[in-house]
Amino acid sequence: MVHTKLNHIYNYIAYFLGTILFKLGDKIYLIAIPWLVYDLTKSSANMGMMFLVQTLPLIFISPIAWMLADRFSRKKMMIFCAVIQGCLVLVIPLLQHMDLLKIGFIYVLGFFIASAGACFNVTNGTIIPQLFSKHQLMRVNSIFQFIDTSSVLFGSVLAGVLISLIGIQPLFVIVGVSYFPIILSLLMLTLRHSSDHPIKTTGWQSLKEGAHYLWNHSVLRSLTWLIFIVNMANGALVSMLVFFSRDELAITSTEMGWVYAGAAIAQVAGILLLNLMNKKNHPLNLMVTTLIISALGIVGTALSWNWISLMICIAIQSAPVIMFNVLNKTFRQQIVPSFILGRVNGIIMMISLASLPLAGFVTGILSELINIRWIFLTLGIISMLTVIRFRSLGTQKANVIAS
Repeated sequence: MVHTKLNHIYNYIAYFLGTILFKLGDKIYLIAIPWLVYDLTKSSANMGMMFLVQTLPLIFISPIAWMLADRFSRKKMMIFCAVIQGCLVLVIPLLQHMDLLKIGFIYVLGFFIASAGACFNVTNGTIIPQLFSKHQLMRVNSIFQFIDTSSVLFGSVLAGVLISLIGIQPLFVIVGVSYFPIILSLLMLTLRHSSDHPIKTTGWQSLKEGAHYLWNHSVLRSLTWLIFIVNMANGALVSMLVFFSRDELAITSTEMGWVYAGAAIAQVAGILLLNLMNKKNHPLNLMVTTLIISALGIVGTALSWNWISLMICIAIQSAPVIMFNVLNKTFRQQIVPSFILGRVNGIIMMISLASLPLAGFVTGILSELINIRWIFLTLGIISMLTVIRFRSLGTQKANVIAS
């Protein structure tokens, strides 16, 4: 019993220490890379292309990663991905120092960095049930999301300040180096058990099994397609936020950092309230409600006039999304068997995120012709109307589960 408790403590410390390091570096990178692209090109089309190459791995690499996570050591996969990410990020300042950095190189590096990151996040989501018991999942996922959100707060402010103080090149060095200490924390993890059943099927058969499970689960299937539609607006906003901030509002790097930080504070508040709200409401009802509020934030973003109003609207948009992610992630971990969780999550991610890269890329092209405000406004309204149309989903599916 004492040994088991010690393992739980070690897992908490090691897992969340590694999560803090990874998320902090990741959030700084996600601000630094569009800032670099804008400095080099001043083009919304190039920023849309950058978003495309960074989100494609979420669709095409993630299902493969989920399958591998069900087959091989998840701890070793996470270590390998952290090393790859750190090395590739360090190539960016090296090329910049040698005056060889071109937009084409950034696209290629961004794709492979995002691929390694997708594999890391996929495996990270799958390994949680092996580290913690079922009754700990909501708490663990809430803490994980709290760390993720806090990293936005500190990472955004830190990135904005460091860009203005030391420049973009040294910042990429810091980000690249930050991935390597994660290895030590991962080595400390002690897995409670392996997959419930060994996988003996081929890769294609494994993916078919995950797709078959999803198709036959009406709740997961409906939520997945709903997210696919909503992510069109989210993809447009995320991909063009830096461009909108610099081109329309003339925001500085420090102010941009505070925009993300302010939004992160709202996200933290949302996470702290989540457990209380989840006790009083069915999670499916809460998930649909959060998507409606998020759509309102996108509409507000289109109407913002300075960095403070932008910060408020991004907070309204992003905090409900974070709450939705916690609810949705916990819901899947509770109802999907561990031995097939990786494959099911991979298929869900592939479908639900498929609209992100296309939305970001098309928005980048359209914003060369149409004011970006009108694009945000239109997509926000469409997203809100779509979620309202599906609002009955929460009640209907809740009744199905209850029965």
